[in-house]
Amino acid sequence: MGEIALLGAIPYALRGLVDGRNVLLFGLPGMAGTYLGAWLSRFVSGEVQLLVFALVMLLAAYLMARPFPLKKDPGPRKAWKIVLDGIFVGVGGGFLIVPALVLLGGLPMHRAVGTSLLIIALKSLAGFYKYLHLLPALGLSVNYRVAGLFVRVGFLGSVLGGRVAVRLPQEGLKRGFALFLVAMGVFLVVQNL
Repeated sequence: MGEIALLGAIPYALRGLVDGRNVLLFGLPGMAGTYLGAWLSRFVSGEVQLLVFALVMLLAAYLMARPFPLKKDPGPRKAWKIVLDGIFVGVGGGFLIVPALVLLGGLPMHRAVGTSLLIIALKSLAGFYKYLHLLPALGLSVNYRVAGLFVRVGFLGSVLGGRVAVRLPQEGLKRGFALFLVAMGVFLVVQNL
């Protein structure tokens, strides 16, 4: 996932659609949150984790789908708030990065997508590092051949998706992402009940 996100972030970065401030203030604490989330995963069953994640996805979908009232530009968000968001979302998962950057960070959708890809790459690195140490204790290992195939196919999808996404209007992209979150959230709830 991290390799796909890193490769997918390159076209966005070349178009100036990556927000460096949010990568640092949201992404680096997000790495710590991801590491913490991997550690905490030993104490909470997978089903419970997925149900909580699904509920948070549904809430994020609701918040993304509703129209925003027009407000005066409040300026950049306080650094400490971005850091806290990054830690919280780091524990929770990558699907929440785009909604967090849009809803909490105030980024336009296209910029949130580009920024999230770089953040996902950083978070994936932290999570992968932690799981490399957890998997052997569980009698598991990484299948690098399957992972490599996943990266190649995912990168092609990322390039195609990126080309389509920059042509879509911001609100349409936001609502489409909200529908995707609803579909994933409902699927996870049904699968784990």
